[in-house]
Amino acid sequence: MTFGHIGIKVLDIEASIKFYETVLGAKVTEDYTYPSSRLVFMEVGGTIVELIAKPENTDRTMGPIEHIAFKVENLASQIKKLESLGIAYTEPRVVGTGEIIFIDGPNNERFEFVGKI
Repeated sequence: MTFGHIGIKVLDIEASIKFYETVLGAKVTEDYTYPSSRLVFMEVGGTIVELIAKPENTDRTMGPIEHIAFKVENLASQIKKLESLGIAYTEPRVVGTGEIIFIDGPNNERFEFVGKI
C-alpha cells in the first residue's frame, strides 16, 4: 500500500488554486471538470492534494484533521513571504527541535510550517 492524496473540500476553486500555488508553491498536476464538480490535483512538497469543488460546498468548519504541516528550509524566509502576501500567522514557537507557525487557508484549513532551530 502507498499513500495516494489528501482531499480538501473548497469553497472557491480559483482562490484555492491561487493560494496553493502562491503560498505553498504547489503545481497543478491534473484538472477535471464534471457536471457536478471540479477536481484539481496539486503536488506540494512531494504530496498530492486534491481540491474538491462542488456547488454544495458553501460553508466549512474545521474538520477532523487539525492541520497540514510542511517542513521549510528557513522559517524566517517563509515568514517574510507570508508578510509580503499579507497573510497572518501565529507567533513562532519552539516545539522539540523545531520552530513552528500556523496560517489559515482559504477554506478554513490550517497549515503549519516547521523550521529547524
